[in-house]
This record gives sequence, C-alpha cells and structure tokens, in this order.
Amino acid sequence: MTKESLPMNQDIVLAFSGGLDTSFCIPWLIERGYRVHTVFADTGGVDADERAYIESRAAELGATSHVTVDGGPALWRDFVVPFVMAGEGYQGQYPLLVSDRYLIVEAALKRCDELGTKLIAHGCTGMGNDQVRFDLSVKALGNYTIIAPIREIQKEHTQTRAYEQEYLEQRGFGV
Repeated sequence: MTKESLPMNQDIVLAFSGGLDTSFCIPWLIERGYRVHTVFADTGGVDADERAYIESRAAELGATSHVTVDGGPALWRDFVVPFVMAGEGYQGQYPLLVSDRYLIVEAALKRCDELGTKLIAHGCTGMGNDQVRFDLSVKALGNYTIIAPIREIQKEHTQTRAYEQEYLEQRGFGV
C-alpha cells in the first residue's frame, strides 16, 4: 500500500480482545490511515477487571472509540441451548461453542452500521479456523470489506508473534 493509496481517516471497526494480535492491529491500522473503533463482545469468562483492562488497552493503543457488548445472553439463547437441545456435539464430544465468533462479528457489524462504514478488521491469523468463522460470518451478514492485519504481515514475516511484540515495543506499548 503506497502513501497515495492510504485510506486517510476512514473509519474501521476492529473486533478486539486486548490480546497480542488485536493490540497489534490498532497501531498498524492507524499507521495506514484508519480511525479504529474497537468492539469487545463479552461472551463470558471475563470479570469486571478484565473488561476494564480491555477498554483501557484500546484507548492506550489509540482507538478512536470502544464499545463493550454483553454477548452472554445471546450466546446462551441462540447457540448453547439449541445445541444442547439438539443432542449433538462437535465430534460427538462437546457442544459447538465456537459459535461465539458469529456473535462477535454481529456486534462489530452493528458498530460498522452505526458509524456508516463498511470496513471491518480482525486479528485472526491466516492459519486457523477463526479466520474462516470471522470471514464467512461477515460475508453472510452483508457487503463489508475485511481487513486482516495479521494475515498481511504473515506474507512478509515468518515469526509473526515476535514481529508483533517488537512492533508494539518500538512504539512504546507494553506487551
């Protein structure tokens, strides 16, 4: 991406967890001319202190705005209860609970619509199933452009996590 092709001040919504990958995404996107709005969909297992950390981390890294969504009730209503009632499990062992990715995407796309943007970002790598869950959910729910910073840097760096850490540290952010 050349400097002339930068999206100068376009809003983008980042599905944000506060971990290394999504923390890396904020300054990376900002340096490419985006105004980053983060969304954390709390689908359970996060206490008030962790929520506060995630919100402050987004601000520290330069997010223009942050929204935390309580995704727990929807996870139970729309996924856990129907899967348990169906009596089926992943490989016959446990309920298909990775469906929370759909809820995360849904919350992020709602924020996109509120901001009037069609740009969404996530911190999934180019190696796992999460990217498939995120990307297919986005595509199923509308006409949005997906930006995946971790996939982009994997094209040039084989030690992705080490690169992300160094990138953040060089910009004065703790890892």
